[in-house]
Amino acid sequence: MNGLIHYTQFTDEELFELVKSHDDNAFRILYKRYDKRLYAYCFKVAGEKKGAEDLFQMTMTAIFEKRESFLGGSFVAWLFTIARNFSIKATKQARFSRNTILCLDDYTEIIEDKSDKTDVDILMQDALNSAISTLSDEYRRAIELRYYEGFSYEQISEELSISLSLAKVRVFRAKQQLQQILSPYLNEYQS
Repeated sequence: MNGLIHYTQFTDEELFELVKSHDDNAFRILYKRYDKRLYAYCFKVAGEKKGAEDLFQMTMTAIFEKRESFLGGSFVAWLFTIARNFSIKATKQARFSRNTILCLDDYTEIIEDKSDKTDVDILMQDALNSAISTLSDEYRRAIELRYYEGFSYEQISEELSISLSLAKVRVFRAKQQLQQILSPYLNEYQS
C-alpha cells in the first residue's frame, strides 16, 4: 500500500500518462477516484442497476483499451464524454433490443433450470457451449468461472491472478462476444 501513496499525489492527467505506459497501479487509483461518480452517472442514465453496471463496465473498458487515443486535456472530461457516448448508444439500442434480444444473464438462468428442458433449450445449450469454445482462453476461462462455477468477481480475480477490474472486464467482454455470436439464436428463441 505504501507504494500507492505517492500515486495519490498525481493529477488525473499524470496518472493517465502512467496508465498509457501500462501501469496498473495508476489505473487503480484513477478507478477509485471516479468509480462512484461514474457509476452514479450511469445509474442516472440507465435508471436501473443492470444497465448502469453495463454502461459503467463499457466505459471503463473503453478507457483502458483506448488509452492511447487520449491526447491530453482534462481526463475527467474525456472519461465522462466516453460515458455519455455509450449512454446515447445504449439508449438507442435499448429501444430496439429490449423486446427482441434475450439478455445472456437471463438465458443462463433459463438453461440452468434442468427440470424443464425443451428441444429448443437443448439446442440453445449446445449453441452456447459452442460459442464459448470460440472465445479466447482468457475470456472463456473468466466466463466459465462466473457462470458455470458460480465464482464472484473477487474469486475470479484470485483464481486467474489478475486484478478485480480486469476480472470484470474479461467477463463483460466475453458476454459481449457471446451476445454477438448468439444473437441470431437469441432472437429466434425469443420469438
